[in-house]
Amino acid sequence: MKIGAMIFGVVLALGIALILFGGEGADDQETPKTPVGPTPASQAGGSGPGAKASAVKGGVPVGYPRTRDGAAAAAVNYQVARSSPGYFTDQVQRHQVLKTIMASSAMATQQAQDDQSVKGLMAALGVTERSAPSMVMRAASLGTSVRSYSDDAATIRVWMSEVVGVPADRSRMPVSGTYSTYTMILQWEDGDWKVATIDQAEGPTPLVSPEQSASSTDEMRLANKEFEAPRYAG
Repeated sequence: MKIGAMIFGVVLALGIALILFGGEGADDQETPKTPVGPTPASQAGGSGPGAKASAVKGGVPVGYPRTRDGAAAAAVNYQVARSSPGYFTDQVQRHQVLKTIMASSAMATQQAQDDQSVKGLMAALGVTERSAPSMVMRAASLGTSVRSYSDDAATIRVWMSEVVGVPADRSRMPVSGTYSTYTMILQWEDGDWKVATIDQAEGPTPLVSPEQSASSTDEMRLANKEFEAPRYAG
């Protein structure tokens, strides 16, 4: 693949991620550069001791403890749920996920926003109902930071690595990697952590090793079929 095409793919992926995953206010809200106090989560996925979900609802882990680690684990798993292929290709699944993770006051707004963004993403990628199963959409947490916490609300930052694109010879966007940071405000509602707002920004991005080169379309297509993505943290 030519360098120009690679750069175009990455830039387009970043633009799509900003449109798709950023909540209202993502463009004009600057995230603080450093945590306030020693508040990183216990593990990269945010699932410290006792922080794992107690149940699964609508395919999403729910039932987190009312703790810092519980809020961090919820933030990671909720964003992973919004980053699966089915979230983009199946409106029923997308609405079920949002109904499960969003606070009641924020659900309608987030649903309308994500529905519109997904429609734009599918058009940008040239994804049709027939080609939807081949789309690559994966995300994994690289770390979390608890910006603030009380028993009623928490602000969590999640550093994510994402892979998005369509592995086809004439794809509008080849499979590309991006890094993002999501700032999520969670509130305690009905005995669990729920999402009130989601903001997204470009995350810390490493250099690509000069010894590595992008995989071919066939290699990426095979990898997407062969490797089952871990769905959730913890």
